[in-house]
Amino acid sequence: MEIKKDFKIDVRKTVEKAVAGNDDFHFYVDELTSNDYMPTYAGVADEKYEFDEMDDGFFEFLARKIDGDGIYVRLVNAAGSVSMGEAVFDLEYGKSSEKFRTKDTENVLVFEFADFGVKIKGDEVTFGATIDGGCGQTPYFAKFGSTKANEAFISLENPLNKRILEIMEEMIYDN
Repeated sequence: MEIKKDFKIDVRKTVEKAVAGNDDFHFYVDELTSNDYMPTYAGVADEKYEFDEMDDGFFEFLARKIDGDGIYVRLVNAAGSVSMGEAVFDLEYGKSSEKFRTKDTENVLVFEFADFGVKIKGDEVTFGATIDGGCGQTPYFAKFGSTKANEAFISLENPLNKRILEIMEEMIYDN
């Protein structure tokens, strides 16, 4: 299973599909710093874009960020719990939602809330998740299989992550 791909992504169509009419769409796209932190959370973004809608100006902003340190696009939001010996996750993506259940609790980390998406920098697209950077820090992006964060959370052995990667591949539009 690949976690990194080199291709031209249609950012506009991918973002529009991810947002799918949600009023809080600005939470679905974040600019990144050179060390993959999301400075918007701390209000220290170098070029914070103020917007009310996904207009041409918004996508011009994203193009500048992609050519710089990159952007992170959330494609799947997940909430988890344990019920009767199985891990249960509510997955929301685009205009869809589903429940994912697994009894493989050895290889899955149950979390209250997480999001998964892609980092886009130039022509490189990397699958990953937003990870809490610790107390007082902003979240950062960590790719699947990375030792940069809790390995159980972004493990490729995790059955939830296998499903999330399938969903994310369906959410991405190629140019």
